[in-house]
Amino acid sequence: MSLKVSGFSSAALDYKIVYYDNTSNPATDIQENVTGSSGRWYSITATNHSGSPIYVRLSDGSAPVIGTTACDWQFFIPAKVNTVPTTKTIEVPGGVPFATALNFWTGGNADPKSNVAPASGGITVTIVTS
Repeated sequence: MSLKVSGFSSAALDYKIVYYDNTSNPATDIQENVTGSSGRWYSITATNHSGSPIYVRLSDGSAPVIGTTACDWQFFIPAKVNTVPTTKTIEVPGGVPFATALNFWTGGNADPKSNVAPASGGITVTIVTS
């Protein structure tokens, strides 16, 4: 598993790109406060490398707990087709605010509090924030 955060600026805003890769060791670990502050998320791109659906979950708040904390946003990423990974992109032009901290995790079923790990093969997730 790896988490990388990098920044860039435009004339109007400073942005951050959060990249998460759990293809080598799928787990439900929460990635906490990935941007270090409040802000907005503008897009999420997730690529499912597994043969089962995976859910990407985001939460605004502090100290979320898998199995207890329900996510604020959840996105279904279909299973790969044959050997081709499935990619889904969600874009929100004005962004979605998060007031405290942006946290996220992935899971293997639709329960927003689930602690079921993603299937073998895992997922990559890229989130653009400000």
